[in-house]
Amino acid sequence: MIRMATDVGGTFTDIVWVNEETGEVRADKAQTTPRDVVQGVLDAVAKTRVPADDVSMFVHGSTVATNALIVKGGGTTGLIATKGFRDSLEIRRVNRPDEHIYNIFWRKPEPLVPRRLRLEISARMRFDGEEMEPVVRSEVESAVAAFRAAGVETVAVCLLHAYADPRHELAVRDIVLELWPDVYVSLSHEVAREIREYERVSSTTIDAYVKKPVVGYLRRLRRALVEDVGMGSDPLIANSAGGVSTVETIARAPIQMIASGPAGGAIGAAYLAGRIGLPNLVTADVGGTSYDVSLVVDGKTVLQTEHEVLGYAAKLSSVDVRSVGAGGGSIAWVDDGGLLHVGPKSAGADPGPMCYDKGGEEPTVTDAAVVAGLIDPERFAGGEIKLDADLARKGVERVAADLKLNPLASAEGILTVARNNMANVTRQILVGQGYDPRDFALLSFGGGGGLFASEVARSLDIPTVVVPVHPAAFSAWGMLSADIVGSFARSYVRPIDQLDKAVVQRLFDEMESDATELMSDANIATDAVAVERSVDARYEGQGHEVEVSLDAVALENGLAVTLAERFDELHEIRYGHRMASARETVTFRLRAFGRMKKLRLDELPQSGSDPSAAVMGRRPVYLAGASRDCGVYDRSRLTVGNVIAGPAIVEEPAHVTVVLPGDELRVDRFGNLVITVGA
Repeated sequence: MIRMATDVGGTFTDIVWVNEETGEVRADKAQTTPRDVVQGVLDAVAKTRVPADDVSMFVHGSTVATNALIVKGGGTTGLIATKGFRDSLEIRRVNRPDEHIYNIFWRKPEPLVPRRLRLEISARMRFDGEEMEPVVRSEVESAVAAFRAAGVETVAVCLLHAYADPRHELAVRDIVLELWPDVYVSLSHEVAREIREYERVSSTTIDAYVKKPVVGYLRRLRRALVEDVGMGSDPLIANSAGGVSTVETIARAPIQMIASGPAGGAIGAAYLAGRIGLPNLVTADVGGTSYDVSLVVDGKTVLQTEHEVLGYAAKLSSVDVRSVGAGGGSIAWVDDGGLLHVGPKSAGADPGPMCYDKGGEEPTVTDAAVVAGLIDPERFAGGEIKLDADLARKGVERVAADLKLNPLASAEGILTVARNNMANVTRQILVGQGYDPRDFALLSFGGGGGLFASEVARSLDIPTVVVPVHPAAFSAWGMLSADIVGSFARSYVRPIDQLDKAVVQRLFDEMESDATELMSDANIATDAVAVERSVDARYEGQGHEVEVSLDAVALENGLAVTLAERFDELHEIRYGHRMASARETVTFRLRAFGRMKKLRLDELPQSGSDPSAAVMGRRPVYLAGASRDCGVYDRSRLTVGNVIAGPAIVEEPAHVTVVLPGDELRVDRFGNLVITVGA
């Protein structure tokens, strides 16, 4: 039987398939089809030539939810809020994105729900769940009538303190669906059962806004794969929490897909870290439109509980991924002051870089790499796509004219700006959270990862770069080792030394019940389910929290003392100090994992250090301000133990790895390329 995974990127749709009997892994790519993403997935599946009956599991990752926000392509949404709180969505927070901190012209994005579609009802709960005002049916009926007249397609319901008791939201939902059975409904306690009114209403409206395009997309995908192609089971969908979910689970709360795009790479990195003996990894995923970076610490992905997408707050458990518009399709341009920029605008898959000869008219990072000699136009994407080097040069020459430089120097300038953007966001996720880059290895993947990895590592004093097998499709590979993952939360604000253990136990029991239902829906056996417990804690008066693991803390004995000590330690690591203030809990969390079968990662036989059998020839490459004669190696002919001294180029289908002067590449026992920086 075959397990298969696809990952839809801005330029290519990656596919990986694994023979479960032999462990053989194969990978390929098809061009992403932005006008109908499902077609690109079907094109990728067709390239495998695997009979549909042989596919035992199909995993899919997509940015469809994020794209709905980017292009404002969500469904028309109406909001039902507690009286006096309809404008929480617009008041928001006073903070602004780091990239706009000094931009006096920056404006908050428009709310996803206009004020005329934000309606109020008088029903109200206290913070402890006690009812103050009941649900009045006539008010809900009036809201439904107004929404139907306005062409609303999805209703978001966010009532005050629904995290403490959801009875009012459930009653409103029942009335809405009784009057309007075919409308989509999102409830705040199902999306984010946590305190903070703005974050909860923002998350609920995001969920409602993307529900129509996401549910429609997933149902088209399922129909295409099961009914048209003939696969025997529904696809599993990558979620933001670093796992996979069933189609129906995502359909109930599609916000789970908002940050799921880069999650596959983080999943694969965590699995690989344990096998290769490098527990601390910083991932560097260079795709067609962006550079995505995340962390693996002590063999585990690092998660965050609040995510911001295009200026909208999303309260969800997600892999902590930082992104910057620096991918292969990122457009190079010179501003009025003569400064060179790369991104964030991207040529994407259609029309793509100029060298694709599909109508692209602006030079990109890929065009610069072709001009610099890093990419061979005849062997791009395994030779399936022939690049036009003359078009690439024409584009770079336009930048060169603006910069008053020669084309080679301009190409290197474009690559350097892109690389510096990558290094900056990598520094933020490491140093900004108290980590020393020298304690990490950089795991490079994505179609363009190998072009930039060594320079990024060098600029941050990261000593080692790892390029895995099938790097261009590594995110899809990672999905095949993903578990069914569900994240649950309950807010309980209380001083740590005054915690009621019975209340804490009740909250965890509720979350475990939800987790059991989730795993049952996914047909996961009880003995294959594991859970992790944690709590967000803070010093009294703070507006931010630190997540503290409770896995080794007994709820009955020593909870307060142990929790306080662990919180102090983590706060000092992240912020550099401890405080004498009282400590308090904010939100208790439970993550459930339905363990799935992992990919085999077999050791390969050792064959010696001589890589001469893999030499394909030599070519001039413009590196570090000079043209250098580089040996070019075929990765498929490299074997375990082979050693290559830089400068050199290692080519494989859809990926190029650059070994800089002074660096040394070694093939490890699993076939990974391990580069020692400055060896």
